[in-house]
Amino acid sequence: MDNGFNENFSLVYNGAGIPDMRSFTASGLVTGRPYRFYLQSLNYAGSSVESPYTTIYACDDPGEISAP
Repeated sequence: MDNGFNENFSLVYNGAGIPDMRSFTASGLVTGRPYRFYLQSLNYAGSSVESPYTTIYACDDPGEISAP
């Protein structure tokens, strides 16, 4: 994941101890910033190529938005 400013990526989860994990929730994101993510698999045979980047914008929880 990058820092929301299109800068270098940092590792946010390495799967250690939870080999069958199917989801991950990032925390500490700032509303309105675009965060880029990618996946890469690593096992005893080595590492895979990186997936294409996905950009996700951090948004407010809809329950916190007041009605117009």
